[in-house]
Amino acid sequence: MKFGIHYIYWRKDLDCQSYIPYVEKARLAGFDNLELGDYLVLEMSDCATDELAAAAAHYDMPLTVGLDPPRDCSLTDDSQEVRRKGMDFYAKAFARLEKLRVTTLSGHMLNAQPRAPYEAHRQREWEAGVQSMRCMGKQAAEYGITLCIEVVNRFEGHIFNTAKDGRRFVDEVGLPNVKLLLDSFHMNIEESGMANAILDAGSKLGHFHFMENHRGLPGTGHICWNEIRDSMRHIGYDGVMVMEAHVRAGGTLGDSARIWRDLTGKADEDELIQNAKRSLAFSRFLFAQGTI
Repeated sequence: MKFGIHYIYWRKDLDCQSYIPYVEKARLAGFDNLELGDYLVLEMSDCATDELAAAAAHYDMPLTVGLDPPRDCSLTDDSQEVRRKGMDFYAKAFARLEKLRVTTLSGHMLNAQPRAPYEAHRQREWEAGVQSMRCMGKQAAEYGITLCIEVVNRFEGHIFNTAKDGRRFVDEVGLPNVKLLLDSFHMNIEESGMANAILDAGSKLGHFHFMENHRGLPGTGHICWNEIRDSMRHIGYDGVMVMEAHVRAGGTLGDSARIWRDLTGKADEDELIQNAKRSLAFSRFLFAQGTI
């Protein structure tokens, strides 16, 4: 199993100017992968993109990326023009990600706000989302990119909230490079069981975010990791498991993620590295042990 970490583990704000320091931090902590996010991925200059690609190669740190569409680019909107803006947003990303050798792009891609009454719009939004993801998937395939749609909890999304419904959605899209991203924080809210969710996703599980019930590092909460490990083995998951830990209160990132209390023990930068190392050691040991 390969383990990654999201760069936001070290962030409190959304004003990141360069991802390169986090490539080094991820390597120092011993991870196999670094996940990037936010719109800096698209706003970087060509020179900055080349420098990031060089840094990732130097540290032997493969990259994955998570991107949600902007608010005015909903992929499930009734308006074809609005949906087209969303697809164009991702089309721009594909070329950039190819330069960074990114082959997995995930995110809360169906992130439009719900409209009341929900049942009056549900089927149209579903069908629009399927059409949008089908078009995007075909474009992404030209760049060797797999799209992984995140299954989120009811407070953050409404198109689907469980792996079972997410599987039905991607099956309807019907493309081999359109899959699901499961996230243990969201699963802990919505699923009847972690194993059930992973088994429901099955071969359509393309990416996994793992963190504790409070969004802290694995090993610091009450998530049943044995259950996750065994069900991952059962479906033969061979992707990356990324720690998307939100641990730092304050700042624009902490506020947007509703992190109202510090989960680091007031750690400084060196202690953050050590905390991540301990969680990674816990995770590697866990996934090296046990049987189904």
